[in-house]
Amino acid sequence: MRSWILGLALVMSCAAQAHLLKVFAYGEGGRVHGSVYFAGGGPATGASVQVLALDGSVLATLSPDENGEFVYQPEAPRDLELLVDTGDGHQVRWPVSADELQGVLPAPQPGQTVAPEAVNQQQLLSMIEQAVARQVGPLRQELQQAEDRARLSDILGGLGMIFGIAGLAMWWRGRR
Repeated sequence: MRSWILGLALVMSCAAQAHLLKVFAYGEGGRVHGSVYFAGGGPATGASVQVLALDGSVLATLSPDENGEFVYQPEAPRDLELLVDTGDGHQVRWPVSADELQGVLPAPQPGQTVAPEAVNQQQLLSMIEQAVARQVGPLRQELQQAEDRARLSDILGGLGMIFGIAGLAMWWRGRR
C-alpha cells in the first residue's frame, strides 16, 4: 500500500514540462520560408536556425521573429537542411529540396508591365509554380501543425494504456 501511495505521489508531483520542438519549411519564389514552434503551437522565438549544405557546412544562421518565422534566400537552388536548436538540448532537422527552390524569375519593377507575348512557356510554368507554392505553403504548414497536436483520443489512449498495465500488474501481484 505504501508503494502505491509513493508511486501516486511521484506521478502527481511531476509537472509535465516536456515539449516537442518542430520546424516546417517550404520553398517559394527561390526562398525558404519556415517556422519554428513547439508541439501545441507556441513559437520557439529563442531558437537559432542553421542552414546547412549537404556536406554539413553552415551557409547561414537565422533567428526566427516573434512568431517563430524565418526566410532564407539561397544563392542558387540546392538541397539544404535546416538545423534548429533552442540551446536547451532540443534540436530538430528539416530538409528542403532544390526542386522546391527552382523557377526563380526576376521580380518585375514597380510600374513595369510584361507583354503576354514576351512570356515563354517556361516562364509561365515558373510563375504558376510560384503562385501554387504561395497558396499551398501555408496550408501545408497548418496541416503539419494540426498533425502535431495531441488529440483527445491520443490522451485517452495513453490513460487507457496506463490503467491497463496497472491492472495487469495488480492481477499478476494478486495471483501470488
